[in-house]
Amino acid sequence: MDWSRAKSIFIITFLLLNLFLGYQLNEKRDASNISVLLEATLHERLSEMNIAIAVELIEEQITGTYISGSSDLSLETTIDSENPTQQLVEAGDEFVTVELKEPFPLIYNEHNSISVQAQEFIRQQIVNGDEYRFSHFDEELKQIYFYQTYEGKKVDNYESGRFPLLLQLDKKSQVISYEQNYLTIQPIHPQGKEQEVITSIKAIEKLFNEQLIPPDSEINKVELSYFSFFNPLGEVQVFAPMWNIGVNEQVYYVNAIDGAIQNIQ
Repeated sequence: MDWSRAKSIFIITFLLLNLFLGYQLNEKRDASNISVLLEATLHERLSEMNIAIAVELIEEQITGTYISGSSDLSLETTIDSENPTQQLVEAGDEFVTVELKEPFPLIYNEHNSISVQAQEFIRQQIVNGDEYRFSHFDEELKQIYFYQTYEGKKVDNYESGRFPLLLQLDKKSQVISYEQNYLTIQPIHPQGKEQEVITSIKAIEKLFNEQLIPPDSEINKVELSYFSFFNPLGEVQVFAPMWNIGVNEQVYYVNAIDGAIQNIQ
């Protein structure tokens, strides 16, 4: 073996590898610098048009994917077997209605909100209760509404008009019944793994470039959630990761993977 030739090949290969790695590092640094420059430029343009961002933005790069959800038909038997203080009164294709054998009081005041009390109730008393998040309380109807979540992010469906969990209270603010739908959720990886999603500031920039943020506006909500604009295909529904952005009274949804914009009147 020609050791001198082998040594020369090894040295050349090592130098080429170093050059390649240096090139990759430089490309990443340039991309990062461009991103910072574009972000600074956007903030300047927003400031010039008196557009205020009134919420904290997520700065770090995050990943996401499409997800699918199907109604869990075992909910009926689970309630019967695990909740002796409750009685199943109706089971449909998607929702179950359950009555409490004894009303459960929600004690709330200025120091202990009804959302905290209700969240604690569903965590202790409802199947998969820790996967739901408080939405709002309708004082007139005495109903408390919740979203289902996936990995801590809200799962929402514009077309349904119905919340997956509803608590019904009596006049004494006691829980007397609830309606529940639970989706079994699975991630969908079109490229074999989760993808990097566009940042919150990039989603705002897309709205700005489409002239959807007028001068003297306030961006009052920026939240990453899972959203579906379409009816289920059979028993399965597909949700996309979406930036939910509130501009004054208008709500826009920006697909966090492909950047497509939807709005809700």
